[in-house]
Amino acid sequence: MSESFIYKFLYNSYIAFFESKFLNKWFVLLIDLFLILFSVVISYSIVQQVYQSLNVNFPDFRWLLFVSLSTFLTYFLLFRTYQGIIRYSTIYEMQLILFCLVVSHVTIFGIVYFAIGGVSGSVLLAYTIIALTTSLFSILGIRLFIVFGYRRYLAITHSCSNMIPIYVYGTSPQSVSLKEALHVSQTRYKVAGFLSVEKNGNSKRIESTPIIYVERKNLNELKKYTVKTILFPDEEILMQEKDLVEKLLNEGIKSFVLPKIRDVQEELHKQIRPVQIEDLLGRKEIKISTGIIEDNIKGKTVLVTGAAGSIGSEIVRQLANFGPQLVVCLDIAETPLNDLDIELKEKYKKLNFVSVIGDVRNQERLNMVFSRHKPDIVYHAAAYKHVPMMENNPCEAIMTNVYGTSLVADFAIKNNVEMFVMVSTDKAVNPTNIMGASKRIAEIYVQSLAMRKDLRQNIKFVTTRFGNVLGSNGSVIPLFKKQIDAGGPLTVTDPEITRYFMTIPEACRLVLEASAIGHTGYIYVFDMGKPVKILDLATKMIELAGLRPGIDIKIEFSGLRPGEKLYEELLNDSEQVIPTDHEKILIAKVREYEYFEIIDLIDELVLNSRRVDIKQTVKLMKELVPEFISKNSKFCEFDKVLED
Repeated sequence: MSESFIYKFLYNSYIAFFESKFLNKWFVLLIDLFLILFSVVISYSIVQQVYQSLNVNFPDFRWLLFVSLSTFLTYFLLFRTYQGIIRYSTIYEMQLILFCLVVSHVTIFGIVYFAIGGVSGSVLLAYTIIALTTSLFSILGIRLFIVFGYRRYLAITHSCSNMIPIYVYGTSPQSVSLKEALHVSQTRYKVAGFLSVEKNGNSKRIESTPIIYVERKNLNELKKYTVKTILFPDEEILMQEKDLVEKLLNEGIKSFVLPKIRDVQEELHKQIRPVQIEDLLGRKEIKISTGIIEDNIKGKTVLVTGAAGSIGSEIVRQLANFGPQLVVCLDIAETPLNDLDIELKEKYKKLNFVSVIGDVRNQERLNMVFSRHKPDIVYHAAAYKHVPMMENNPCEAIMTNVYGTSLVADFAIKNNVEMFVMVSTDKAVNPTNIMGASKRIAEIYVQSLAMRKDLRQNIKFVTTRFGNVLGSNGSVIPLFKKQIDAGGPLTVTDPEITRYFMTIPEACRLVLEASAIGHTGYIYVFDMGKPVKILDLATKMIELAGLRPGIDIKIEFSGLRPGEKLYEELLNDSEQVIPTDHEKILIAKVREYEYFEIIDLIDELVLNSRRVDIKQTVKLMKELVPEFISKNSKFCEFDKVLED
């Protein structure tokens, strides 16, 4: 048999061992017991050879073997030393095994010494020390052999040319443990070092891995270290270092992040994802009063209209955390509602819900939903929201956003609902387009119901108003992603256009909070943070994709669309809002309308919309909402008429 054949056989066996599934835990337990048997035999033989000339009383071998195996089996099962995956063994597992072995040998010493009279304490102590040493070296030794063998296997099977060198941000224990986890995982990432922006760093290496120290203002120094990729240990650290990420982008350095929820180590590399624009625009998690919300929701039937939309579906998901008796998901869109139905069945098994296809403009369908399910709370998120589409279809905007809202609110009153919550938009503030004006009229109707004296004690009407949500249907971010995937160009309407952004989950959390703490008739405005320039957003998204703005991906300006503002308003001015107990929720000061003051105008507005009388519909909208001044729209002519 040739030497090369033996080498290949051993090499292939070695690779096959680590490519196979992990050892069964009961097989590991059996191996450990076999090693204990080996240590007992060796230790007993040594002691017998050394002390055979002495006249000492020593226990029978078979009895000692029985006591040893029984004791070790008991402690192995108690401490579960066999359950870990050996190739991923850490200091913790090693310490646990060491402790288990010491306790086991001490127990055996006590049993033998006190059970057999006349046993020499010195001989028994010598046996215990030898047995502890041999069992320790054999059990820990085989684990260390597998650990280092697995690391060698990774080095062989993952050539450096195929691996991505990555620098872990920070030198905290979390960063160091992440480096270790990546090392032992089957990952395409190779930790080339640590990046620190602390000025007082003294250490040069961590476990032979170099540390690069740079100041935030001198990140260009990273080029001499050929740093191309930075990995942030979790999203919380990323949120704290958003400015740093943007500076790294300017230096052409990509950023990755590991989400909070992590699977087992061998799947760790699948959890690493590139930093997204949502990470840079998002803020620290908003704290909500979960206890108050749960008291408001638990044990009640909740109806969510527009439940398949981006806002409605997230409201449903968050409601699942507060123990509702039933959630009724109403939407006219069949496919998205079916997708939501499947998701809820898979992810929220304890949630009792029903999916209903229906149109909020259909009285008969709404009557069936309310009479059959008898909701206690209604979250009304159904609406048309695309500005250009509604500018071209004003009558449909009125039929859904105004008439649909009035029908749902009226049925809520008729069926003794406890609370009606309307989801509105920042575009209702000083509207310049049909969509915003239609939502403002819907707000007026809901608020007028709250002012009716005969309804004040029976139902609470709350309106919530916020700006753009990241990733929602119709948001600019999904559009930019598609344009980047297609190779560009990215279309921005105007270089100066700005928008407020909020993540869908935090917007919906604030909706639930406002509904719980809100008073009837109030319009609640959310603190949307700082406005974002859409041109800056487009530039960052291109850079996050690893491309160069204006070179790899062009940015084109298409001009403002009909009805579009340069700047959205949220009534954040202190003279126009009242603070609440929640720092992120404010009360808007708006003109209040009496129900009987506006109901005839709204009825006439709906009637003209049914007739598709666009001219009369828009005129009535501007009469109802005097601050509605069209911009860049064919309906600007009606503003001039009203001025005359």
